[in-house]
Amino acid sequence: MSNDEYNGLAPGVFEPLPDEDKAIAFEPEEYKRRLTRVREEMAARKIDMMFVTAPDHVCYLHGFLASWYKAHSPMRYPQMYGTAVHVDHDRLIHFDNPSELPVLAKSSVCEDIRFLPSREAAPNLAFIVDQLAKEKWLNGTVAMEKWSYVPNPAISAMFEGAFLSQGCRVVDGSEIIRKVRLVKSDAEIACIEKAVEICDIGHRKLKDTIQPGITELELFGEVTNAMMAAGGEFPALIPIFNALPVRDGRAVSSGHAMAGRKVIKAGEVLKADLSGVYNRYHGNVLRGYFVGDPPDEMVKRHKLAAGVFDVIRTDIKAGMTVAEVNTRLKQYYEDVGLWGQPGWALGYELGLSLPPDWVGEFYFNVADEKYLDRVFHENMVTNFESLFNTWLIDTCVYEKDGTRILSTTPLEIIAAG
Repeated sequence: MSNDEYNGLAPGVFEPLPDEDKAIAFEPEEYKRRLTRVREEMAARKIDMMFVTAPDHVCYLHGFLASWYKAHSPMRYPQMYGTAVHVDHDRLIHFDNPSELPVLAKSSVCEDIRFLPSREAAPNLAFIVDQLAKEKWLNGTVAMEKWSYVPNPAISAMFEGAFLSQGCRVVDGSEIIRKVRLVKSDAEIACIEKAVEICDIGHRKLKDTIQPGITELELFGEVTNAMMAAGGEFPALIPIFNALPVRDGRAVSSGHAMAGRKVIKAGEVLKADLSGVYNRYHGNVLRGYFVGDPPDEMVKRHKLAAGVFDVIRTDIKAGMTVAEVNTRLKQYYEDVGLWGQPGWALGYELGLSLPPDWVGEFYFNVADEKYLDRVFHENMVTNFESLFNTWLIDTCVYEKDGTRILSTTPLEIIAAG
């Protein structure tokens, strides 16, 4: 954008970035492969155009990521951005505010970016519809991502009304990219492996630093600094990180609590649910740290809960259904006497994530009685949570001959401080 084109929507003059300052996460072929898979899925569902607005899906398609998506913006300055994908074209069209030009230049491989003319909804919506109509991309079925938090319901309704006014049939296409993203490429797996390495660095720093008298926030700052010094990034969800008193040999539950000003005491358990991040790809590792020498009953319970990961390594593999996986894991828990006790055993898909959540679409619970026909595909990645008054989560990569558990942090209650 030159000075002659300046319209008051950018904070100053844009200076082109030298190549060494660009931060494209993957090679162009990776993004081409993703677009091809999305278009194939669209064709199978008879969708002509998809208007992608979920921030992690926009990032998945062409790399763009920002620190602010205006999800709860002023009503006079709504978020009207999005990436258009057409089933018959191997290119994308991204619409955004001119203020994001530097970030797009730094992180996106999209070559057709069209900047909005205003901060207000009506002219921007008219601009987007006019541009897509001129491309003849509004002559059929249009999919929107109605399960995305961006845009909010008011703006989503504006977009849907505008597409309908062009004679389009509008459907919910939220499942399309969620399905395509489920199986990770080798490049994505490498990012998750790096993310877990960063997570392990955080856990090592925690073990070396925790002591009575330090606050949760002080400790969390030290851990975060170590992870970022190793190349980590902000996680998409504020980690659970809090110290809890012990009653009857178990740490009390805390819910999804974040670090606070609480002073950590001897005899408490710190729950550290860390997530390492690399190129926005997440790995999740939770461990419990006992400040002092943990009670024998706590050590024993954690050893039993951790044993399930050996079963996952050897007995769970790509191609199995959720029903088959659940049957095997439930049998283990029954054999060691944990099944039926308070707690759970479950897993969430991990991968590319932006705030406010690092959890992906695929989810399974060993106690499930439905959704049992879904398949664990090769190169799927989930966490697995073995929580029965125990604090054990690790990251799993499902392969043909078994499952890899990525963290090197010991699967046990860790004595520290």
